[in-house]
Amino acid sequence: MKFKRRRTLVERGILTFIHDIQLAAMAGSLAFFKNYEILNTFYGSLQLLLILQVTYIFVFLRRVNKMVDIVTNRVFDTYNRFSPSNNHETESLATLTTLKRFSKDQKFSKGLMREADVTVRENQLYHIKENAPEVQFPKLRPFMGLSCQNCTLTSRDSLVSKTTETLALKNILDHRPPGDTNGFLQRTLGHLRQVYRLKKFDFPQVADLVLKDARLRDAVEKTTLQQYRDSNNDGDEEFYLRLLENNRRRAKKLLFDMRSTLSDFLLRLTSWVLYKLLPSFLTSVVVHPGQVDMLKRAGKSNLPLIFLPLHRSHLDYILISFILLNNDIRSPLVAAGDNLRIPFFGSLLRGLGAFFIKRRMDPVMGRKDHVYKAVLHTYMNMCLKAGHNIEFFLEGGRTRTGKPCMPKYGILSIILDAFIDGTIEDALLVPVSVNYDKLVDGNFIREQLGQPKEMETFGNAVRGIWKVVNSNYGMMRIDFNQPFSLRELVKTFNVNGKIVIPNGLSNKKPLTSNLSTSSLYGTDVVSEQHKTLVESISKHIIYDCAQSTSVMSTNVLAYLLLTKFREGATIEKLVVAVDDLRQELDYARKDMGFTGDSIDVINYAVEMLGPGLIRKERHDNEDVIKPIAMLPNVIELSYYSNTLVTHFALESVIAVSIESIDKSSGNVVHHELIENVQELCDILQNEFLFCKPCQSLEQVVTSRVDDLVYRKRIFLVDDEEETELNVRSRRLARQFDDDDDETEDDRAPQKIYKLNPNKEAVDVLKYLKTAVAPLVETYSITAFTLDKLVGRQLLENELINDVLSELRSQLSSGAVQYGESVSVDTIKNALKLYQQWGVLECHAEKKLKLYYLKESHDDSDSVTALYRRIQKFR
Repeated sequence: MKFKRRRTLVERGILTFIHDIQLAAMAGSLAFFKNYEILNTFYGSLQLLLILQVTYIFVFLRRVNKMVDIVTNRVFDTYNRFSPSNNHETESLATLTTLKRFSKDQKFSKGLMREADVTVRENQLYHIKENAPEVQFPKLRPFMGLSCQNCTLTSRDSLVSKTTETLALKNILDHRPPGDTNGFLQRTLGHLRQVYRLKKFDFPQVADLVLKDARLRDAVEKTTLQQYRDSNNDGDEEFYLRLLENNRRRAKKLLFDMRSTLSDFLLRLTSWVLYKLLPSFLTSVVVHPGQVDMLKRAGKSNLPLIFLPLHRSHLDYILISFILLNNDIRSPLVAAGDNLRIPFFGSLLRGLGAFFIKRRMDPVMGRKDHVYKAVLHTYMNMCLKAGHNIEFFLEGGRTRTGKPCMPKYGILSIILDAFIDGTIEDALLVPVSVNYDKLVDGNFIREQLGQPKEMETFGNAVRGIWKVVNSNYGMMRIDFNQPFSLRELVKTFNVNGKIVIPNGLSNKKPLTSNLSTSSLYGTDVVSEQHKTLVESISKHIIYDCAQSTSVMSTNVLAYLLLTKFREGATIEKLVVAVDDLRQELDYARKDMGFTGDSIDVINYAVEMLGPGLIRKERHDNEDVIKPIAMLPNVIELSYYSNTLVTHFALESVIAVSIESIDKSSGNVVHHELIENVQELCDILQNEFLFCKPCQSLEQVVTSRVDDLVYRKRIFLVDDEEETELNVRSRRLARQFDDDDDETEDDRAPQKIYKLNPNKEAVDVLKYLKTAVAPLVETYSITAFTLDKLVGRQLLENELINDVLSELRSQLSSGAVQYGESVSVDTIKNALKLYQQWGVLECHAEKKLKLYYLKESHDDSDSVTALYRRIQKFR
């Protein structure tokens, strides 16, 4: 019976072994398709379990083998003892001799097995003593979004620990109720139980307090007095009282249209609906538990949290509130454009925390509309004072290009003013980065080709939702940066009302910008002395958000196809390129929203982008992947590529600057290269933030040039004279050098780089240059088209259409190489730049803009000079 029981255990072990192999295969697949670090850890644990089970089975089999030997010997002994006697003596002797020989062979084989066991055991012990076992730890993701060391050193040391950094990513849609999950009710009502157990917050309504505030009363009386004086009805007290009552009613209506009605019940109901609805079109919504843990700790500080996300989709603010709610963090009030105040959906958004503000203000009437500004200013102050968290988008609206937009300063200036006048003691700013495998709101091709934006309506909203829930958009990734103190940042930036650069750094050639005339900020919501401070804080936040944005698989594939393989590439070449790019991003500590083998990453990205953007063909028994690099498809493809273009923008500017220098001698002079880079950075200042406000652009550029020299080998250097250690030493010395009178040119001979003629170095230079080359083309053609403004004026739409026509014409003739150069947003940024340079003038009234050349530049020679200034970088 014992022997039979042993065989049953072996069979069970083998069946368990096979079952665990299946589990491991499933976990391995999930680890790639779901992109969870925790599944990678689970997969590794299963591998260890399989090894232990294999060892267990072999031990069992060995014991069974020994038992068979014992049973066999006993059978022979029993047979010899009880076998009948044989008269033939020779046969008995032969049988006895056979049994003895068999027994001797058994003993000899057992002896050999014992010796072998001893030898193996000794070798294993020797191996353990002499060679420590190689332990492979799971690869840790870089912890994104830590606050700036220069500006917020105290905040950087708070709210985060090594434990929060090493936590694995979490899919918030994969909710597991605590305890036993096998019950029918728990499986069926798990999400209902989740929303029921959420922490309850009070969301006080402040509308009545706003109407009683002295600031609003003063604004109403000031506006009434101005209207009374303009009416030429002096002495008519009844007329004055009517004007006063009208302004009071208007203030009340503005507040009624603006206010939020944030409801705890509606938040819970919407959360339950989202648990059911989101999996129909998103495979996962991934967050870092360590980042959520930072927000929980920050929420206990009793300071308002100011969430500042990059804006890609209408889904952004819904999911941010969804994540905060389900992690017991107070949901914020969200500033939304008044274009979203549509039937039903407007009321729904209002109940979820939205308060509606004007997206644009008339630059003339906006300065006189003291009532509206007072209503908004007072409402936000009262919300902050009541303990509400606030969320708004510094970019103003959704990005149409995939790159972060330059910040708008209106609402941040109100929060800064609330801090300065003592309404709030401090606030914690939380930059938020959002990215998608595939954009949920669809593409912006129509708008980039010059067609007007479709206004949000109830019908469009219903059709959009229906289309979304019947599609697959892959994964969404949200990264919450480390909260940092507004008080600390203001203290760093502001000394006696002047902006200072930490550590004594300063830009030799600062990038300047003009104020928006249609935003709240441009219509004097904030005092003049604080505007530079607001700009610095805003740009710092946008820069931080861009740096902490996770890279999705679609971003990687689109970027490589548009910069390196516009004519297509085989799967093998793409795999090598993706591997190299992943190493590059790892080196830069940039997090990626995907894991797994590059071949699987490529196939997944091809499927997500679809045949409209990526074409898969078969040539010479090889799979070739090609981008649809023609209008209009290439505009959408460039949207996904631009996430990485932002990351490599400065290196690309350096590569373009190298190409613009006279290289007939094969040499590049350092100071000439730096000047060209700064000039091109000035041209593209409305496209990218190349460094933080607390950094020196020149030093950042020099650091990147050194990286191209020593890591990418663009230039040849004498390693004996110029080592990387020497370069770092000089860079560090420059930071602590207080002698401003003596320039670097006076202290040391000018550095000269020799271009590397190696084909690999040339290819790298060409590859880097392609990232910003389409933008340079658009700026150049826009400058060329300004010749049509000589002696005349054009409305904005007419001027943009003329530039688009010229771009299409040159694209068809081959003079323009990149289809993504045909972009309305880039044209508008170019026109804004030429205004900043004082070449162009713009008169705005209501929703119309009229462009004309400034009097000093109203001739063809000035336009040609501007065109050549840009053209030299093409």
